[in-house]
Amino acid sequence: MADKSIDYAQLSNELDQIIMQMQDEQTSIDESIKLYERGAKIIKELNVYLSLSENKIKQISGTGKDK
Repeated sequence: MADKSIDYAQLSNELDQIIMQMQDEQTSIDESIKLYERGAKIIKELNVYLSLSENKIKQISGTGKDK
């Protein structure tokens, strides 16, 4: 799930689009639910990406678990 195929900027932009669509008064409740579900999946993917990035930075800087 969280590997090089995750494009943080692309997912972040998609999430921004979802938020704008959900705020649009023309969006139906059913469509809002679908958008919410997709947004929740994107947030999970972004959190995994950020967590992996944080761990990588800790390893590089030597501030991992053993410090």
